[in-house]
Amino acid sequence: MTAPTAPAASARRGKTRQLFARLFSIAVTAVLLAILIGDVHWQEFDDFLSRIPLGSWLTALLAYLALNLFRALRYRILLEEGDAPWRLLLPITLYHNFLVRALPFKLGELSYIVLLRSRLNYTMEAGISSLIGARMLELLIIVSVFAASIPASAEQLSAQRNDLIAAIALSFVASVIALYFGGSLIRIFLRLLPASAQTGLLGQAQGRLRQLAREMDRLRQPRLFLSALFISGFTYSCSFLTNYALLRALGVDAELPIFIAIVSLGMFASAFPFTVSGFGVVEIAWRIGLVQFAGWNEADATAAGFLLHGFQIFAAGIYGLLGYLLIQVSRPLPAADSSEDSTGD
Repeated sequence: MTAPTAPAASARRGKTRQLFARLFSIAVTAVLLAILIGDVHWQEFDDFLSRIPLGSWLTALLAYLALNLFRALRYRILLEEGDAPWRLLLPITLYHNFLVRALPFKLGELSYIVLLRSRLNYTMEAGISSLIGARMLELLIIVSVFAASIPASAEQLSAQRNDLIAAIALSFVASVIALYFGGSLIRIFLRLLPASAQTGLLGQAQGRLRQLAREMDRLRQPRLFLSALFISGFTYSCSFLTNYALLRALGVDAELPIFIAIVSLGMFASAFPFTVSGFGVVEIAWRIGLVQFAGWNEADATAAGFLLHGFQIFAAGIYGLLGYLLIQVSRPLPAADSSEDSTGD
């Protein structure tokens, strides 16, 4: 009786933990939003909206489109089993990006894997590995660029600037090497764990780490890895330009390293897991960046955070709708031709 019920009991425990994580995310979002909304002077928010000229809105929209173009190119590189046709991969990227922004609990990430399988005949493993690789490369670039901007934007660190830059450069190289050999490093870590860690929650965590190691092994190809890393620099640049155009229009007047520090904080917050669609955490990140690096007061910085996050959702919605329509009118690849059709541009 025990053996047949063990999987069911494990599934129930997994659903309970998932429910707890979602309730915790809702609570975190609600608390942060309650705090932030009370700090905003909404008349100033309206003033911010009227302050941004049409040219800045259009520049930000075009930069956001370019961001998704480079994301699609990075996915195409990471899907090394064959060339995914642009007529399908770009709409999938646009629609996936919107769902990631709009759906809570990171549920939108599943759309990329599902659409790759149904429209391009890629395996679930290929979808998961390319998604994980893209997210890790993006996070690596954001953290590295933010760290590099700190010595130049913080005056109190000017005396240690050269040492900090050298340390950051070494850390970046070490991070790139660790990501490239990530699968092997995870397996070495798992072999060092005691036998007592093979059961219960620790055992389940080890299973997930083994799966992650297998997915990261796909990055261990020099040409693929370096190409994807190079393109990740362009995705960061387009995301930076999107926010830079709006921040300049809002009246932020600062040197480039300060802009980099502010924008990187806003971008990094989007990856925070315990929140509903990023609400609360993203606004907090913009608020911290504008207060600490640009000298804004908290009310204005919070209003700007809501505006910037709102624009991201708005732009993702426009391009996501376009992606959805293109997906509906585009013919998926036939299963027999999935590895041969590479001329869909």
